[in-house]
Amino acid sequence: MVKVSIIIPTLNEEQMLPRCLESLEKQSFEDFEVIIVDSGSEDDTVAIARIHGAKVVFEPKLGFAIAKNFGAAEAAGEILVFTDADSLYPEDWLARIVPHFTQKGVVAVIGPIKPMERGIIHRAMFALTTGILPHITSLFGFYVAQAANQAFRRSAFEKVGGYDERLRMLEDNELPNRIKKAGKVVFDTSIWVYSSARRYEKEGYIRATMRFLGAYWKIYFRKKAAADDYPLYR
Repeated sequence: MVKVSIIIPTLNEEQMLPRCLESLEKQSFEDFEVIIVDSGSEDDTVAIARIHGAKVVFEPKLGFAIAKNFGAAEAAGEILVFTDADSLYPEDWLARIVPHFTQKGVVAVIGPIKPMERGIIHRAMFALTTGILPHITSLFGFYVAQAANQAFRRSAFEKVGGYDERLRMLEDNELPNRIKKAGKVVFDTSIWVYSSARRYEKEGYIRATMRFLGAYWKIYFRKKAAADDYPLYR
């Protein structure tokens, strides 16, 4: 059994995936596999994944939670790491994640992200929403987690049933706040990745923030899964 399984959902990611996989190939920690969960790409995503030695599995149903759970079921690792195809990683990314799981009771490790794109607005927004705010809320036991940078102990992941497949967005936040019942969640500011701001450039930060706030309200305050009310977020 490998130590770590990295699970990446994809749909038409031929532009971003090569850099992502090349970045993972440079990791100083070597005991890992990469699983690409493809949901029907019509470009060269699958071919690129195979060229880089990734295991490719197919889940035709759309939805990040569905793809991630499918990938987890196909994984061999003791630690399940989830990330995105439009991300890049420091060479010591996995080497910083894995030691946390040697500590008794740790079931999840999450960290911030930094924007690939230049610009003070991107840097400021990412620092606030993925670094400063999550650090503050984690002190009170609430975790603001990022899809591109989270890892779980496999046994705990399976115990709580993985990602909530009713959710079309914020599945990456809901799981850490549910899995904390099974053990300790660690937010480590030193475990960061670069991720694209392309969605925010397309949608705008104000509109995207309002959409996320609405989902937070529905999931955490109304205790109702945000499924039908939100489009698939890709």
